[in-house]
Amino acid sequence: MDDNQRMWEDRYASGGSSPDGAQPHPEVAALLDRPARERTGGPPTALDLGAGTGRHTLALAAAGYDPTAVDFSPSAVRTITGALAERGLPGRALVADLRTWTPEQEQRSGPDAVPPQFDLIVAAYFQHDLALLRRAAEWLVPGGRLLWITHAPGSVEGPPPTVPRPTLQETVAVLEGKGLDLLRAEQVRTTDTALDVVVEALRPR
Repeated sequence: MDDNQRMWEDRYASGGSSPDGAQPHPEVAALLDRPARERTGGPPTALDLGAGTGRHTLALAAAGYDPTAVDFSPSAVRTITGALAERGLPGRALVADLRTWTPEQEQRSGPDAVPPQFDLIVAAYFQHDLALLRRAAEWLVPGGRLLWITHAPGSVEGPPPTVPRPTLQETVAVLEGKGLDLLRAEQVRTTDTALDVVVEALRPR
């Protein structure tokens, strides 16, 4: 782990919660208010990238998705696994470094199997470079949707200056040539001091 990852792992290991709270981001909550995509052969699948302690994973499962949560923190992943089991919800949580992870790396079977592609991918505040977004665009099934949220460069809230904050234009540029329909690309103010980059895209059927 690098220093930033160690800071988060220490926080989660000591029982600390996400600074963003336990409720889903407003953009995720609004998306989950829509009917889940119908899928033959089981519930729609979802991927929560940089899941933390699982605020979006749990919301996805409660909304009818079969979610896969991925985070580098073993303590956070244990929290998600316990919360899913306690609530009787479907899903799985994996420890992995999202800077290099792909679904194809997972060799699991049965209820813990990780699909190679997903009906919905959510990433909220994965504040690194945009390489993960570039890879995640390939993990959508036809008709699948991607919601990507980061702290905007002009936001008062968010990580320290040493952590990347890609602009809206830089984020959209990564999706060019990926065969996705861009549904939304805007900066959204969620509080007086919080300004987010929000990008939503769809892989055509």
